[in-house]
Amino acid sequence: MATTWTDEQLQVIETRHKNLLVSAAAGSGKTAVLVERIIRMITDPDQPVDIDRLLVMTFTNAAAAEMRERVETALGSLLDEDPGNKNLERQSTLIHHAKITTIDSFCLNLLREHFHELDLDPGFRVADEGELLLLKADVMKELLEEYYGREDERFLQFVDTYASGRTDGGLEDYILKVWEFSQSNPWPGEWIAACRDELSESSEESSGEKGGKEPAWMKFLIRDVGRQAEEFLDGLYEAAELAAEEDGPQAYAPMLAEDIRAMEILKEAETYREIADGIAGLKFGRLAAVRGKQVDPEKKERAAALRNAAKDGIKKMKALYLPGDVDSVFSDMDACRGPIRMLLELAEEFSARFQEAKEEKNLVDFNDLEHFALEILTGGSPDHRPGAVADELSGIYEEILVDEYQDSNEVQETLIRCVSRERFGTPNVFMVGDVKQSIYKFRLAKPELFLEKYESYGDEDDLYQKIELHKNFRSRREVLESINDVFYQIMTKQLGNICYTDDAALYAGAIFPETPKEGQAKTEVLLLNTGDPLFDGMDEEKADYTAREAEARLIAAKIRELTDPESGMQIYNGKTGQYEQLKKKDIVILLRSLSGWSEEFLSVLGAAGIPAYAESRTGYFTAVEVETMLNMLALIDNPMQDIPLAGVLKSPIGGMKDRELAIVMADFKRDPDRGEDIGFYGAVKHYLEKHGKHDETMTSARTGEEREEEMIFRKLQTFMDLLADLRRESLYLPVSRLIGRIFDRTGYDKYAAAMPAGKTRQANLAMLVQKAEDYEKTSYQGLFDFIRYIEKLKKYNTDFGEASRSGEHDDAVRIMSIHKSKGLEFPVVFLAGCGKKFNRQDARGRILIDEELGIAADFLDPVKKVKAPTLKKNVLARRSNLENMGEELRILYVAMTRAKEKLIITAGDKYLENKIEKWGMTGSVGALPFTVLSAASSYLDWILMAAGGAKRTIDVKNVPMKDLLVEEEKNQEEKAKLYLELEQLRGEKPEKIPELIRKPYPFETDLSLHAKMSVSELKMQGQFTDDAESAFLVRSEREDPAEETERGLEGEPEKSPEAEERLSAAEKRARQKQATDRGTACHRMLELIHFSDISGYEDVKKEFDRVLSEKRMQPDAVRLVSPGMIAKFFRSGIAGRMKMADRQGKLRKESQFILGIPAREMKAADSNELVLIQGIIDAWFEEKDGLVIVDYKTDRVKEGEEQTLLDHYQVQLQYYARALSQITGKRVKEAVIYSLTIQKEINVPIGQ
Repeated sequence: MATTWTDEQLQVIETRHKNLLVSAAAGSGKTAVLVERIIRMITDPDQPVDIDRLLVMTFTNAAAAEMRERVETALGSLLDEDPGNKNLERQSTLIHHAKITTIDSFCLNLLREHFHELDLDPGFRVADEGELLLLKADVMKELLEEYYGREDERFLQFVDTYASGRTDGGLEDYILKVWEFSQSNPWPGEWIAACRDELSESSEESSGEKGGKEPAWMKFLIRDVGRQAEEFLDGLYEAAELAAEEDGPQAYAPMLAEDIRAMEILKEAETYREIADGIAGLKFGRLAAVRGKQVDPEKKERAAALRNAAKDGIKKMKALYLPGDVDSVFSDMDACRGPIRMLLELAEEFSARFQEAKEEKNLVDFNDLEHFALEILTGGSPDHRPGAVADELSGIYEEILVDEYQDSNEVQETLIRCVSRERFGTPNVFMVGDVKQSIYKFRLAKPELFLEKYESYGDEDDLYQKIELHKNFRSRREVLESINDVFYQIMTKQLGNICYTDDAALYAGAIFPETPKEGQAKTEVLLLNTGDPLFDGMDEEKADYTAREAEARLIAAKIRELTDPESGMQIYNGKTGQYEQLKKKDIVILLRSLSGWSEEFLSVLGAAGIPAYAESRTGYFTAVEVETMLNMLALIDNPMQDIPLAGVLKSPIGGMKDRELAIVMADFKRDPDRGEDIGFYGAVKHYLEKHGKHDETMTSARTGEEREEEMIFRKLQTFMDLLADLRRESLYLPVSRLIGRIFDRTGYDKYAAAMPAGKTRQANLAMLVQKAEDYEKTSYQGLFDFIRYIEKLKKYNTDFGEASRSGEHDDAVRIMSIHKSKGLEFPVVFLAGCGKKFNRQDARGRILIDEELGIAADFLDPVKKVKAPTLKKNVLARRSNLENMGEELRILYVAMTRAKEKLIITAGDKYLENKIEKWGMTGSVGALPFTVLSAASSYLDWILMAAGGAKRTIDVKNVPMKDLLVEEEKNQEEKAKLYLELEQLRGEKPEKIPELIRKPYPFETDLSLHAKMSVSELKMQGQFTDDAESAFLVRSEREDPAEETERGLEGEPEKSPEAEERLSAAEKRARQKQATDRGTACHRMLELIHFSDISGYEDVKKEFDRVLSEKRMQPDAVRLVSPGMIAKFFRSGIAGRMKMADRQGKLRKESQFILGIPAREMKAADSNELVLIQGIIDAWFEEKDGLVIVDYKTDRVKEGEEQTLLDHYQVQLQYYARALSQITGKRVKEAVIYSLTIQKEINVPIGQ
C-alpha cells in the first residue's frame, strides 16, 4: 500500500539542488521522509543519482544501521515490483558501498584513505575509553611533577589559588576541562590563543570601558541587564496605570513615577559603569499608605506585587553584576589573570604531550578523528580554506544529508562545509532535525547552528530554504493540545532561543476514533505536598526518600486504575482498528535521572504487584558480585588493603561472619607484640601465626571457644593459600583468564547465579570478563593497570549499567530516562519526578569555561585567604544557568511528546502550596515574561506557571499525602508517642527504664524474616529442589528419537544407589554441575523455541538450528539438550494447547514477578509483615475461561512417582498462580507440572 504524504512532506522529498533545512516536529515522520527522499533520488527516471554518491550522516551507529536497512528494504520492494529494472539492480549492489554513516566513521574512513597527508602510521588504532583515561592520567602526572620541579612562582601561585584541600586535588579536572572545551572547537590552538589574548589587557580595558573592543561576555551582561530592565519596566508601567485609575492605589503614583525614570535609565545603559550607576539609582523608596474604601484591594495588591517583582529582580541583579564598587570589581578580575594564564599554558602543554603519547602508542581518539579529518580537508592551510581532498569529495557527493542536525557542533559543521559545494555556488546540504529536541548540551552540541539557519533561511524557493513539518502522526489531539498550551507560554526566544509559535506548534496528523470513555485522554498533573506534617521531624534524607516513595505509590495506584480489566483504559490499535485493554508494557515512567529514583520506583511497583524494569546506565560497579570480584583482584595485586580484604573474607569466597572478623581484629589489638604489620592484613597474619599449631588428637576435648578459633584459622588459612596461588598465577595469566581461575577455584560465578536475580548477576560477571578482554587489547597490560583502568572508569562515571534480561515483549512497565526515550513513543507516559530541582552544578565551580565567553575564576587571595566571585565569573555562571534552563525546556518537550494516548505528569514539592499561589498569579495566555520563566527551579514551576492558561486541556489535581503513606504516618505517630513516654520516664521514673528495656520485643518474629526471597530459597526451606537438574537431560548421540534405546534419554545407564555412594565428592560435584547445566539449557531452549512452528521432530531440529544460527545459545549448551525429548514434549496435550495459544499471541514465557505475601500465610513467622517473593514462571497462556501455568521439571523421578513432584512443588505453583492473578487481574484456572523425565503432565490443585 503506497504511503500518502502531506504537501509539506512531499515538498521535502522532491526539493533539489539547494541547502534545505527541514524543521521536523516530534512525530512528524522525518526518518520516513528522509528515506523516501533518498529512494526518489536514486530512482529518478530522468537524473538518477547512484546511492554511493550520497553522503548520509547520522549521530549513532544504530541510526545509521536502521537507515541503511530501511533503504535496502525499500529497494527490495521496488525490485519485487519491477524485477528487470537495471537501475534498481545497480543501486541494490551499490547500497553495500553507500556512505550511510556516523560523522566519526566518515572521519575514520577519511584518515584511513589519506593517512599519508598527516604522516600518520596506517596501522593506527582508535583507543578504548578506559585506555585513554589511563593515558591522560599518566601524562597529567608527569606534567604536574615537572612543573613542581621547576619551582615556577606562577605555577605555585596557581596551585595555591585553585587547589582544593591540602593536596593539588581539582587541578587535573580544571586542566582537562579547558582541554575538552578547546577540543570542541575546530581549531583548538586558536581557541586557547583567543582566551590568552583577552587576558593581555587590563580587565577594564578588555571590557570596553576604556575604548577597547567590547568582549563577548560584556555584551552578554549588557544585553541581559537591558532585557530584564525592559520587563521590570513593563511591570512598573502596568502598576502606574493601575494607580492612575479612579479606584486604584493613587498614593503609589509618585513613587512609581520615580521608579520608572530610574528603570528607563538602566534599560538604556550601554557600558558597565552606566549599568552600575543605573542600579545604584534605583532606590525603591517606601510606598505611601493607601487608605479609603474606594480603593479596589485587588488593584492595590497587583500594583504592589508588580513593583516588588521589579525590586527583587534588581536586588538579585545587583548581587550578581555589582559584587563591589566598579574599581574593586576590575581589580579582582586583574588579580585572576596570572593563574588563568597558567591554566591555559598547562592545558596547551597537556594537549601537546597527550598527542605525543598517543603517537607513541599509535592511537587516535574521537577528537583526533574530527581534527585530523579537518586537517586533511583543509590541507593544513593557515586560513583553513578547503583543499584538494575537500574539492575531490565535493565532486563525488551529489548531496550531503544530515540527520538530527540540531545536535551538531562547530567541528562537525566545519567538516560538512568543507565537503559541500556551497563554495562553488551550488549548495547541496540537506539538514533535518528539531531544535526543540536538542538535548545533548553535555556532549557540547550547539543548537545555535540550527537556529542561525532557521532564522536566515526563507520559506520561498531559493538556494537556502527551510520547510516546516509540524503535523504529528504519533499522538492524540488531546495530548498535542496540552503540549501546545504549555509550550506557547514557556518556550520563548528569551529563554532557550526558541519561540514556540503557530509554525512550531504540533498539529494532529494521526486519526484516532473517539475514546470509549469521555475525557480519558486528557492530560493530568498529579501533585503531592511533601511539606505535609507527616514529614515533620524527619531528617532531610529520610524525608526525600519517603517523598519519592509517595510519588511511586501514587503512580502505582494510577497504573492499577488504568489497567483494571473491568474499568481500565482502552487504547487504539492502528493495525486492527480496534480498541484494546491497556497493558503494563504500554506504560512508561520517564525520569530526568534514574539515579536514586528507579530503585525506589521498582521496589514500590514490585510490592504493588506491578512488574517493572529499568534499563540503567548506573549500578554496575556497585553490584555486590562485581564489587566482590574487583576487591579480589585488588587483593591479588596488593593484599595489604583493609577494606577489600574484609569485604572478600566476608563474601562467599572467604565465608567468614562479622563476629569472626571482629575476633581476628580484637585478638590483634590485644597483643602488645603484634609486630610491624598494621591494619586488617596485619591482623590476619598475626592470627595465622598465633593459632597455627593445633593438636589434632585433642579435638574432641576442645572448648566451644577453641573450636571457634580453629574454624576461623581454617577459613583464613584456606583463603590465604588461595590468594598466594592466585598471586603467583597473576604474574603470567592475562586478567580475563585470571578472573576465570578465580571462578574455577571458588565457584563464585555459580554462587552468584544461585542468588536472587541470578541470571543478571551472571551477566554482570560475564561483562567484567569482557571488560578485561577489552583492556587486554589496549596498550596497557597487567593486573595493576587493569585496576587503575576500572578506577578511572568509576571516577569519570563511565558506568555500564547492570546487565538487563527484561525485554520489550515482557508485560512490564518500563522506567527510563528522558534522554533514553528520545525517538521512542509509548501509549501512556508518566512524566515523574518533576519536582526535582534543576542541577546547577556547572555554574558552581571555582573556574568556569564557556566556548564563546572564555574563562573566568573566583578571586582568591592566598595570603589573606579571601575568596570572592569576580564579575566575569558571575556573567559566565548566569549564562550557564540560562543555557541549562533552555536545555531543560527542550528535555521537558521531548518527555511530553513521547505520549500517544495519554500524558500524566507527577510532582512533589515541600512548598507546594506557596508555589501554587506564586505561579498561579502569572495567569497569562501567551508567552510568559523572561524574568518569570528564568526564576523556575524545576519542571513543576513551569507547569504551574502554564497551568492557568491550559485549563481546557490539563487537569491539575492535588493528591492528599495521607492517602499514600498511611503506614508511614502510623510509624511516625508511634515514634512520637514513644519519644514522649521516654521523656516522661527520664523526668519522673528513671528507675523503670531498665525494666522496659528487658521487655520482650513485640516484633521478635519479624527479625528472622528475609525482606525478599526467591522461589529457589523457598524450596530450600523444605521443598524439593530442582536447581541441580537431573542427568536425564543428556542428549543422545543419535538424532532420530526412534533410535533412542531403553537406556532412556540420559544416554547412560542409571547408576545404582551403591554406585552413587562409591562416587568421590569431586565426582559428585562434577555430576551435579553437569546436571545443572543441562537443566538450564533445557529451560532456555523451551523459552526460545517458537511453539507455533512445531509439528514434529524435524521442526524441533530446525528450531535448534535457528537458535544456534542466531547465537541465542552456545553450541555446547545446545548439545546438552535432547531434540527427541523436546519432540516428545510437543506430542503432549499441554504442548498442543500452548501451540494454539502461541498462534493467537497468548503464550508468555519466562515471566518474572515480585509478590508481597504476609509472613503468617507463608508460615515463616507469626507476623503480618510483608515478605517479597521473587520468581520466574516458565510459561503461561490464556484460554477463554482463564489462565494456565506450566512449570517444566527435570527431577530424577520414575514412572508412578508423580505424587512426589506434586508434594514438593504444589506450594510453589500456588505462589505462581497468586502472582499471575495479581499481575494480570485474571483468574488462573489451572496449573500444570510437566515432567520431562517421564514425559507426563501433572495437574496441581491451586485453590482459585
